[in-house]
Amino acid sequence: MSKKANYFLGMLSGVALAVIAWVAFAIPRDLDFRINPAAAPQQAGSSILNTAEIAQKLTHIYRIIDRNFIGDFDLETALDVMFAGFVYGAGDPYTVYLSADAFVSFRENTQGEFVGIGVSIVTDPVDGRIMVVSPFEGSPAFNAGVLPGDKIIRVDGVEVFGNERTQEAIGMMRGDRGTEVTITVLRESEDRTFDIPIIRDLIQVETVRHRVIEDTNIGYIRISQFDRVTYDQFQTAYNNLIETGVEGLIIDVRNNPGGLLDVVNSIADMIVPEGIITYTEDARGRRTNAYSDARQIEIPLVVLVNGNSASASEILSGAVRDTGIGELLGTTTFGKGLVQNVFPLADGSAVKVTIARYFTPAGICINGEGIVPTHYVEMDVELTNRLSTLPQEYDVQLLEAINLMEDLMGR
Repeated sequence: MSKKANYFLGMLSGVALAVIAWVAFAIPRDLDFRINPAAAPQQAGSSILNTAEIAQKLTHIYRIIDRNFIGDFDLETALDVMFAGFVYGAGDPYTVYLSADAFVSFRENTQGEFVGIGVSIVTDPVDGRIMVVSPFEGSPAFNAGVLPGDKIIRVDGVEVFGNERTQEAIGMMRGDRGTEVTITVLRESEDRTFDIPIIRDLIQVETVRHRVIEDTNIGYIRISQFDRVTYDQFQTAYNNLIETGVEGLIIDVRNNPGGLLDVVNSIADMIVPEGIITYTEDARGRRTNAYSDARQIEIPLVVLVNGNSASASEILSGAVRDTGIGELLGTTTFGKGLVQNVFPLADGSAVKVTIARYFTPAGICINGEGIVPTHYVEMDVELTNRLSTLPQEYDVQLLEAINLMEDLMGR
């Protein structure tokens, strides 16, 4: 038996213990929001997780493979797949195992700077494929012609999927600056599959853009996602527009897949009146409230949403709707009313776990339902896919929002 195999057999007991240790004692870090360590899952009964039995079974399986398999067996990959499969048993597309490399990519995703191709992605709940919500404006993927709605089905010829494999796919698209990666895209709107070679580059995500809409006194802020950098960017944009003297504000979270809970709560705190922004309930029914202070927007507000507005975007939209501080315009949002937290493990890997449901101030959990806007305005899918570069005269939802805002401003 090889030295690598002996190493593997020697670590099996440690693997089993690591699984049990996570089940019993995992402590969250403040990525989505902090929970009390006492809320960590309790140790399962010994009849379910028996260290010796697990180690014995894994050892037996590996010996069978080591003695009989005619191909190469990558132990490190096998372990990652084993852990991923264990977590997959939760049956939740948002509860996933992150290998050490995938966890590095995940953390980079929330910081607003990384080397890669520059896309926001989600898992299509219908086929489990990786779907592009939007390429970052000016990114290599954007410049190469990747569109919202595209499904990335292969990376450098290797088939990729979402759910528990999403972070693995992200890791494959990351790499050194200046290197090339080829993604294979399924574009269902054109009924074709094709390759797109892309040169990786440093992605410094500009998550917030703002302007005064031409020939109006209406401010416009577009938020592409809620990362660590987003609050400061939003605060700068918001204050700039208010100081300019705009009489109304349109916030656009269309094609925004979400992000960090504490960031969206901080942004909502600037806008909605004093009271509850959102609250969460964990598996034991324990409730955690996020509050807004008395500061609020003093001019009319319209929030633009669509079917790709998810998670944190829906928290903001739900708070605006339920507090009555503004109007929602567009189409029904994605419907992700779940909160995840990340539990780092000792070897650099991690487990991302759905730990709570969130509710709007009116006590509504929109998971699987979405938020229906007060002003329902549809837009062609092809136009929706090109929102980041779409000329204003073709953006029917924005044009309707401008008309609505002028009515709210009394013009």
